[in-house]
Amino acid sequence: MLTGPSAESWATTTATECRLACDSRTSAADAEQLHSLSSRDPLYELSEQEKDFLWRHRHYCVNMPESLPKLLMSVKWNSRDEVSQMYCLLKEWPLMEPESALELLDCNFPDPMVREFALRCLVQGLTDDKLSQYLLQLVQVLKYEMYLDNPLARFLIKKALTNQRIGHFFFWHLKSEMHNKTVSRRFGLLLEAFCRACGMYLKHLNRQVNMCALKYLNRQVSTETPEQTDYMEALQGFVSPLNPCVCVFRLEECRIMSSAKRPLWLNWENPDIMSELLFTNNEVIFKNGDDLRQDMLTLQIIKIMENIWQNQGLDLRMLPYGCLSIGDCVGLIEVVKNSFTIMQIQCKGGLKGALQFNSNTLHHWIKDKNRGEAYDRAIDLFTRSCAGYCVATFILGIGDRHNSNIMVKENGQLFHIDFGHFLDHKKKKFGYKRERVPFVLTQDFLIVISKGVQESTKTKEFERFQEMCYKAYLAIRQHASLFINLFSLLLGCGMPELQSFDDIAYLRKTLALEKSQQEALEYFTKQMNDAHHGGWSTKMDWIFHTIRHMPNEH
Repeated sequence: MLTGPSAESWATTTATECRLACDSRTSAADAEQLHSLSSRDPLYELSEQEKDFLWRHRHYCVNMPESLPKLLMSVKWNSRDEVSQMYCLLKEWPLMEPESALELLDCNFPDPMVREFALRCLVQGLTDDKLSQYLLQLVQVLKYEMYLDNPLARFLIKKALTNQRIGHFFFWHLKSEMHNKTVSRRFGLLLEAFCRACGMYLKHLNRQVNMCALKYLNRQVSTETPEQTDYMEALQGFVSPLNPCVCVFRLEECRIMSSAKRPLWLNWENPDIMSELLFTNNEVIFKNGDDLRQDMLTLQIIKIMENIWQNQGLDLRMLPYGCLSIGDCVGLIEVVKNSFTIMQIQCKGGLKGALQFNSNTLHHWIKDKNRGEAYDRAIDLFTRSCAGYCVATFILGIGDRHNSNIMVKENGQLFHIDFGHFLDHKKKKFGYKRERVPFVLTQDFLIVISKGVQESTKTKEFERFQEMCYKAYLAIRQHASLFINLFSLLLGCGMPELQSFDDIAYLRKTLALEKSQQEALEYFTKQMNDAHHGGWSTKMDWIFHTIRHMPNEH
């Protein structure tokens, strides 16, 4: 019997040989377990036994392309033999769906061969529209690349130069982080490469960059009145940073808003004689002092949710308005035309409406704006959009939902604004979370959904609304891994409420990923009941918010 160092060496060799060995046959039970492990969300932590099991069946996993992230997590990267075997497997591995391949670009997978495989999946399967959708994340993961010159950077520059819309936002996603010394060299070189090759579009970008001078105007307004000539020329005749398809012309209005950071409200006139068919003016809010990256991410996620719902036949009429960070706590927000905050609408209903005693004010306002057949269309639009935002704000843990950041268009479409708090980082008072409901579903909303019926939860309209919410929730749950990946890829950008995988774990909770589909639906149903039964607490919060802000609401 061996003892001492020789025994330890023999044991180590035996363990290594066991790891490198692979099962020649995979039973039906083994195959089922492999499928189960592969379908786990990206935040699921594999046990050592599960890692060994996956590695033993590594050749079978080639038949399951989506199992690659879990298999890679099972590799002992300090073992030359295992890494060599994994590289051989990668050469024969079928390409994955691009949405699944995104996971391989996060900080957990620094290996160049793995990242190169992920890029091949993107090149093969990512349309320009999809690339635009995920561009925010793809620019951020450039930070995880070992070298300044890398395949991902070359791919993005090539796409940016062949598609003007991609190039436009590629430029701004890089430019907005040039104040960050840890990435300024990397991003600066990419910007130079893009600008040297983008041709005539460079002059449009140069005009847009001049708009950043507004932040100096923004700082002046509290102490002095700036000369119009200081900023008028910089704000005329250039492509809108929010939408490269829109050219803004003569500045008609520039006013200072009353909120704390004194944002600027900019209104451009469209001189085109055909403008009435498109838009007669273009309104934008310029913010200096607010980090808009969380807003950008939330609006991106809402847009992706809407696409998923539409692909499943659910039209929930979301309104992910334009929002773009253009520098350090500097950015632009699109103004949605013909829209008003819930507070503005309630104040039109007199003191009773403003102080939440009258829950009919919103319904009366929509009815007044939509006469005849337009009324039914407006109620349907309100119902669909309300269902979409109930599900989205619940899943994402959107906080600070008061009546000044929920808006309604004159045609009945509801939408949320100002996403400074998400993933359940909600405001606290005396150590307790101020918001006590999972999402906002007050009696005001229920009365609109039920077309004015006071006992709204007993109507067929409310049942239809519930059914929309259930379908929407389950549809997003089916794509849980995509949303977890999109948040994970932005961990390196330093958002205050997105610092670690623990923050992202909130999505696992709201999507009930440890439960069966039926259990998850029961969980969401309970959240929905809590939301409309606890609507009174939301109304109380709104009363105090209204009392504080009534004089300042614009």
